[in-house]
Amino acid sequence: MKLPKEPPSFGVTPESLYLRRREFIKNAALFAGTTTALGGALLYLAGGGRADSPETPSQDRGIGGAGSAELAHTRGPFNTDEPMTPFKDVTTYNNFYEFGVDKSDPAENAHALRPRPWTITFSGEIAKPQTVDIDTLIKWFPLEERVYRMRCVEAWSMVIPWLGFPLGELIKRLEPTSRAKYVAFTTLLDPAQMPGQRRRILDWPYVEGLRIDEAVNPLALLAVGLYGKALPNQNGAPIRLVTPWKYGFKGIKSIVRMQFTEKQPPTTWSLTGPSEYGFYANVNPEVDHPRWSQATERRIGEIRRRKTLPFNGYAEQGASLYSRGSEEEFLSPKAPIWKGPLLWLRAAGFVASALPAIRLGVMASSGMLGANPIATAMNQLGLMALTFLIGSLACTPLKEVFGWGWPIRIRRMLGLYAFFYASLHFLTYLGLDQLFDFKAVFADITKRQFIYVGFAAFILLVPLAVTSTNRMVRRLGYARWKWLHRLAYAAAVLGVVHFILRVKKDLSQPLTYGAVLAALLTARVILFVLKKLKQRGSRRIPAPIRPL
Repeated sequence: MKLPKEPPSFGVTPESLYLRRREFIKNAALFAGTTTALGGALLYLAGGGRADSPETPSQDRGIGGAGSAELAHTRGPFNTDEPMTPFKDVTTYNNFYEFGVDKSDPAENAHALRPRPWTITFSGEIAKPQTVDIDTLIKWFPLEERVYRMRCVEAWSMVIPWLGFPLGELIKRLEPTSRAKYVAFTTLLDPAQMPGQRRRILDWPYVEGLRIDEAVNPLALLAVGLYGKALPNQNGAPIRLVTPWKYGFKGIKSIVRMQFTEKQPPTTWSLTGPSEYGFYANVNPEVDHPRWSQATERRIGEIRRRKTLPFNGYAEQGASLYSRGSEEEFLSPKAPIWKGPLLWLRAAGFVASALPAIRLGVMASSGMLGANPIATAMNQLGLMALTFLIGSLACTPLKEVFGWGWPIRIRRMLGLYAFFYASLHFLTYLGLDQLFDFKAVFADITKRQFIYVGFAAFILLVPLAVTSTNRMVRRLGYARWKWLHRLAYAAAVLGVVHFILRVKKDLSQPLTYGAVLAALLTARVILFVLKKLKQRGSRRIPAPIRPL
């Protein structure tokens, strides 16, 4: 039998490298375990994480003296056969940023609010401007109980038995002039009573508004109580607005001023996020918020989700106020008219975004990554990270310039996939290229410019991934969160520089990425300037009057 020829000396694996094969296998296994954990974390973050803690504190701390008083009332004209949300849940699961961003914060902190004495100032285009004590105001009208559905833009809902009187009856008594086209509402501004106002989460005081025909709609209610008792502090004591056909953020709380205006007044959330929150904010299951689908909702206390009804089920009373297909129907004035909720979009995007990683894994296992598979894998992962990062930055300009709403729905997912691929890029370098030799890695970072720049870009992505959940948006405050996430532009710039420094001669590909990024930055600057000019020309509401 003829023996095969011995391989040439240059084809023989060195003995030192052969003896380290077990170490390589161990590091490869460690790398695989790390990437699996990273993928699980990505799946968690792409789903938004858990928004809120299930624990609820005692409601007694926030109710205050007024919350336990019984109020005489009659049964009102609006009711529902749906089970009412328990009093404990209604009073301990709230959005009231003046007392904190977590759902339990209002019940914990609202005890500082003093709902008596309290006055409300009525001004603007009315025949009878005046300032009225809250108890006098309540005596003007018989109180009635109305059981309304309440739908939050965060895709949860309640059924609440409110006590109050029709806003339209108050407006009739104030005798608005023919120039009164809108009603502007203002919340109390007092950081001593409302500790959340000490942080610049929003532009305080909270302001809201309605068109005059919306305000006199029979559904519109000024609530002063719930479940037969005076309104608890954390629910907006001593008086708040309830508009059940609109999203919950329209229900301004602890009102101290109502001003009748000729021009549309600014509202807090439309100023904070103009591409996400509009003036009208009518419940529409066919138009999603960038962070929450509006097609379904979870009723507090229930497990299964239910379909959201147009106008929250009050289309018979509310839909006639708006022309079909106009911006007035929708969450944001710039939101497109969807032909359907596109529930498949995120799922399809998630799978498509994972395909490059799956393809790379198949190629690696099949020996198709060439003579230097580790370098090929690193280059491909870095390129995908930069591609997804620039893609996430393109979502807002596409919406603002072309009116496309669908990219906003996958923006967070694209950003998280950018972090996912950047993490794999770094872990491939750390685990497979350097075999977890941290001393060598440190020397590379400090001595090799392109690695230093790339590492800096990766570090900038870490806080963006950590703060990508809805809970972190509320904890940081939308304004701070938005400023923090502008680091994505810095990370993208560093990523392009890292790419340019890495390439030896042919700069056409990194320069193409740089040109796209420069175009996106230019578009954002132009849009920012136009927004500021528009805000400068808008009419501002006078400073609120604090209750005496």
